[in-house]
Amino acid sequence: MKQLAAIALLTAVGCSTLTLVPADFSWPVESELTADNAGMVKEDRYHMAFNVKPLMFDELQDSVNISGKTFRVIRDRSGNYFVTGPKFKHVYVFVHGNAGLEQTNKIMINEAGMANPAFNQRIPYIQLINGREKPVLLTRDGIQQQPK
Repeated sequence: MKQLAAIALLTAVGCSTLTLVPADFSWPVESELTADNAGMVKEDRYHMAFNVKPLMFDELQDSVNISGKTFRVIRDRSGNYFVTGPKFKHVYVFVHGNAGLEQTNKIMINEAGMANPAFNQRIPYIQLINGREKPVLLTRDGIQQQPK
């Protein structure tokens, strides 16, 4: 009986979940990534790569003419990835999924498309700059009001 109790105790301890908090997953600066012929972008600094063809098709209805296209990517404190590019109307928000990135939000920014978008880390926000337009503060939930 004592052996059974010891096994049960060890099993219960082995199944507990360890959570390390707080954690900060943010990237201090954005990455500008260029798609290759296969539609992949790669960020060596953060050891990540992903296929942008589905993103290009969703945004521009074109997943063929992708080689050389640039994408802007930044990660917030919670680990959300914000992705956009020239001519995009939206900023896409992704999280880690099963061997990929899963979209959690699609934020409308400009109906005409952005000319030269860029991201900045402005904790707790992601700042989106597009040329001479007023900067926009983003979270994974969408556009936030400028703090006063």
